[in-house]
Amino acid sequence: MLNVSFSTKKLKAICTKIEVAQAQLGPGAAAELHELLAEAESFLTADELIDFRGGKIVGGDSLFFPFGPHYRASFKAVGEDLPRDVDGSVAWGKVRRIMLVDIS
Repeated sequence: MLNVSFSTKKLKAICTKIEVAQAQLGPGAAAELHELLAEAESFLTADELIDFRGGKIVGGDSLFFPFGPHYRASFKAVGEDLPRDVDGSVAWGKVRRIMLVDIS
């Protein structure tokens, strides 16, 4: 199972309490964010989530997923020794932990 954590208490509250998410993002976007997070936890690796949701890899160890009418959830791969491909990029097919770092 892909493990999702949160960089701040505020992000955790938005992602774990639907009423907080609705107040911050609106009902539709809140539902889509919670659906994204539920889907994330149903996959084994970040690569499976990227393929399923059409995520965009940015900055080497970061990725984002659009949701709602104009939001995006930004994540970073986390771990002491991130799995790397031969070219040095993150091996997303082996990443089992990501952290939500921003909703913009």
